[in-house]
Amino acid sequence: MLSQSPGLARRAHVRLAIAVAVVLVALGIDRTTVAAECLPTDTSTLPATIRMQELGELLGTRIDACATETRADDAARFWESHHLEATAARMRDYVRIRTVFEMTRDGGPWRLRWAITNQEPSAKMIWSEWRSHPPMTASASPSATAECDEISALFAGLSRRVGVRGVGLFWPTRDHTIAAWEPAPGVRVLVPTTQIYSSCEDTFDRSSFSPTVQKRVFELSPDDVPAATPIPRALAVFLLDQVTHYAGASLDVLAMLRLHRALALASSVKASCLEGVTHTAKRLHRTSLSARDRTALVRYGVTELGLTAPSAEEVLDHVERSR
Repeated sequence: MLSQSPGLARRAHVRLAIAVAVVLVALGIDRTTVAAECLPTDTSTLPATIRMQELGELLGTRIDACATETRADDAARFWESHHLEATAARMRDYVRIRTVFEMTRDGGPWRLRWAITNQEPSAKMIWSEWRSHPPMTASASPSATAECDEISALFAGLSRRVGVRGVGLFWPTRDHTIAAWEPAPGVRVLVPTTQIYSSCEDTFDRSSFSPTVQKRVFELSPDDVPAATPIPRALAVFLLDQVTHYAGASLDVLAMLRLHRALALASSVKASCLEGVTHTAKRLHRTSLSARDRTALVRYGVTELGLTAPSAEEVLDHVERSR
């Protein structure tokens, strides 16, 4: 592969920085806004029950406040790689769909666990479990157990609820389901929501699956889990607060924690992925962690590892010593 000259690389970096700054201004995102809105949920402002549609709106707003600044460079690179202009609307779509993906995927912050369930390709059973037994914030147990098609349906349905269109189910093999996003005509993004048939590194828009094995991708119907579905306050608070604590972390930190969590849950992640987890923890020890990375690491240490008032470095130590 030919590398760019230093001059070209600098100019590309400058163009990216300018594009990101322009989009952040267009989205109305600044550090003051983020600090004011990316806060744990004030339960006094939520009724005992809200509707699914309202939850989607709350999630979209929370993602914008907590993830836009961190995810802006990545969003700009994503649109550039697909030869599409990084407009404000597209940047928002990427930040929202990428955050929903990180939250809903197997082993993500919402603590879903993959297992064979023989259920229909729908998110109904996940929401039924969550509504009946809202997840505890401090817990190392899965919030719900679901198959690849159920988790993919959850991701597709919530993507639509936060305003991102064109997401549906995709069958790369006869016995496996992932999701796919078509943000523009002729552009198909594969989204592996579990690590079945996937490497430890496979993630959003990066997998070994062929995007052409399925001719059409049909957007998941909003009727899968209707807009009027009642969501109890405790469930809404859990989902929103996990976004608050994790959405702004770097992709490296999110990947490390997800793999570590999924291995603890004996989910779809291969045991061989542990080597990469410990290597990442060791590498992060040598870097300057952002405030958002520290927030995610401490949250994980307190609520899932059972550590008492740990520092981010102590959580990394714990992860690095995993066996």
